Amino acid sequence: MRIGIDAHILSPEHHRHHPEIAEYTKYLIASILDQDKKNSYVLFMDSRMPKETLEEFRRENTEIKNFPFAQYRSYLPFIYSHMLVSSILTTSRLDVFHSPEGLIPYLYPGNVIATFHWVPMGVRDSNIFTNTWMFGARMGFSTLCRKADHILLKNGKDRDILCGLHKYPEERAHVLPFNDCKAVNWKDHASEVINLYETFNKTNKIKVPIKDENKKSFLKKFSFSKKKDKKTK
Repeated sequence: MRIGIDAHILSPEHHRHHPEIAEYTKYLIASILDQDKKNSYVLFMDSRMPKETLEEFRRENTEIKNFPFAQYRSYLPFIYSHMLVSSILTTSRLDVFHSPEGLIPYLYPGNVIATFHWVPMGVRDSNIFTNTWMFGARMGFSTLCRKADHILLKNGKDRDILCGLHKYPEERAHVLPFNDCKAVNWKDHASEVINLYETFNKTNKIKVPIKDENKKSFLKKFSFSKKKDKKTK
């Protein structure tokens, strides 16, 4: 399989560089490349990435590509994150695209996995996900989420919000704890992510193993409509 991973947040010059997300992305990619020699990987980097950083990720089964014009992303967020990135991913002919940062390119027609480091709650909540969406509100965010085939989350609380408030399908939301990068068992964590990639393998379809914490519903009852009815009464 040909798997693409978004790694441009590793660059300190990324306009929304977040040290914790960059650290998670670095550990994850390194662990995946160390384990998986079977699949081929395309790492999408910021063109301003230092050469020494690029060398850390070079393997026989790894190809490094640049997202061009990254410096313009802050001025044209929707055009860059959705139109330009989508076109680059499409021409790369990937079997699956994974964004550890949480980017979901809305216009990309291929398979997408996103890692969410937090999930916004209300209409006014915003973060790196909603800021790239033209509506920037709950309806826009919920619509955008459904473009992802799978979403990885670090705790059950975020899964509650994603599936309860934003109505994302429970079976496609996966809790893989990674609150503290230094405490994560990266071999196991990377193995679970690779297993998720393999679900898109047309020649070897496998079922995603569901952990105990995912078997029981984390969903809380977000009865916003009922609360509104009570207020009106």
